[in-house]
Amino acid sequence: MSYIRHSFKRKLFFTVLTVTLILVVSAGFFTLHGFKTRIEADHEEEDLIREALVGDKIDEIFSLTENALDRISSSKVIRGALVSDPDSALAVYSELYKATNEIRPFSVIDLYVGEMSRFSTRSRGSSGILPTEYGVLLKADQADGATVYDMDPSDASTTGSTLIIVRKISDIGEKGYAVVRIDREQLTNELGGSINARDGFVLANRFFRPFCLIGTAVNSDTINKLRRNFMQNVIYNKDIKDNVYISGIGDSGLVYVYITPPAFGDAALRSGYQVVLLMVVISIVLCLFVASRMSTSIARPIGTLTAAMKQFRRGDFDTRVELTREDEFGQLAFGFNKMTSRLKDTMQERVEAERKVNEARIELMQAQLNPHFLYNTLDTIKWVAKANHVPEVATLSSSLAMILRTSISENQFCKLQKELDLVRNYCDIQKIRFDDSFDLIVNVAAELTEAYVPKLVLQPLVENAIIHGLEGRRDGRIEITAQRIELESEDKPQILEITVSDNGKGMSDEMIALIESDDPNALEGHLGIKNVNTIILLYYGKEYGVRADKLESGARVRVILPFSLNEPGKEEEKPS
Repeated sequence: MSYIRHSFKRKLFFTVLTVTLILVVSAGFFTLHGFKTRIEADHEEEDLIREALVGDKIDEIFSLTENALDRISSSKVIRGALVSDPDSALAVYSELYKATNEIRPFSVIDLYVGEMSRFSTRSRGSSGILPTEYGVLLKADQADGATVYDMDPSDASTTGSTLIIVRKISDIGEKGYAVVRIDREQLTNELGGSINARDGFVLANRFFRPFCLIGTAVNSDTINKLRRNFMQNVIYNKDIKDNVYISGIGDSGLVYVYITPPAFGDAALRSGYQVVLLMVVISIVLCLFVASRMSTSIARPIGTLTAAMKQFRRGDFDTRVELTREDEFGQLAFGFNKMTSRLKDTMQERVEAERKVNEARIELMQAQLNPHFLYNTLDTIKWVAKANHVPEVATLSSSLAMILRTSISENQFCKLQKELDLVRNYCDIQKIRFDDSFDLIVNVAAELTEAYVPKLVLQPLVENAIIHGLEGRRDGRIEITAQRIELESEDKPQILEITVSDNGKGMSDEMIALIESDDPNALEGHLGIKNVNTIILLYYGKEYGVRADKLESGARVRVILPFSLNEPGKEEEKPS
């Protein structure tokens, strides 16, 4: 495959060849087999018509035989002759010839008393003895007046046998029977005219022992294979290439088999495949010619583009491709020239941007000195206030220093205990500012204070409660609680829910809707709550965040976080 991948011409040839071969082979295959199916269907129709003609001929022979036996059975002269010695043999023969006039051209009729033939239409010789204790006479005796069909045991062979048709006509004294014999030559003469010269026909019993073989069935072993398949209880046409049609003949227990050669033989199928193979060879030659012409037309502009790209990779940003074509290659050349121009401008802009970024980094490092300077200054003010016995100033300085230290810390997460301490420091400052007009109540279990939370998520919520909720109140109260919520699903973490509630003037429905909205711009103007919500969503996803609801007196804001005793981004401690 690497041989093909490394050449556009070979790729094009392989693609065109593959598509062409798929079309040619599939079209040839489906056409050939569709034609074969159609020919076989038409051939089968003709076979069924010819089979029906042979079947009608057999039905006619058997119908004439049944009518003759009916006339013999109803003749008092014949029945009387089989019971006792006839008064006149001439009268019996006259009656017998009259009753069998239609079937005598192709059969011999005998009247048996017991196992011996008493009267016969045979011109010379005599009919053989038929035993009464087994064979066809026993079947006729047991059939109680019905006609039975069997082979003549005296001349049965693999190539045929005389067909014996027997009916019991007398049950007084020694039993009397009418026996019709049709030998294989007569059957062949009667049925051969209805059979196509290339077809075969077999009249057989239910075990596929033949009475006669006609046409191509004489020189084939089809009937032997049918008998073998029947005895082995497998599909009847196993290992048989010819078309075989098997039909039963009424209640006689006989079958006839019509055999025709396949409509689409192996030779015709091979010829069809040879035509398809010739089309494949022609397709390969055409593909070589077309792929060569097309690749020459396409490879030249591609080569020009490839050379220009190599030159561009070496750092020549002034590279240009000059193509006068108006097709896709012309558009590629125009796009390449446009790209190189823009890349050159972008590189220049990037150099300028990196210079400005470096300057901004220097300024940012200088600006970072200011919070440290402010923190150190506040620490100095605290000790001066304590030395001069001004506790309020010391408290303000200490609390503000704590807040500043947390703010400038590089850690993005802290334990809940540290976040609660920061809120206490913040409230100490605000109590001095608002003349102790509110109280802070922290009701959090000790095991929950070890959970990690994003830093500065509670202070903006407490600030919002003091500034907006408790405005104008002298008995204000802010309460902070926390609880751990177990989830039913094992694949989800436990929930840490931190609640900040107040007894102030409450919160409007519009404000609650804004807090719980998915729109990040909905809280414009409420910077503290917006930042808290944004931080939680960025860290943990949309399942977490800030929720709000109204109380009978005041409002409640809930912070929903995943519960974790390990700092996010660090490996969890393994239990010892």
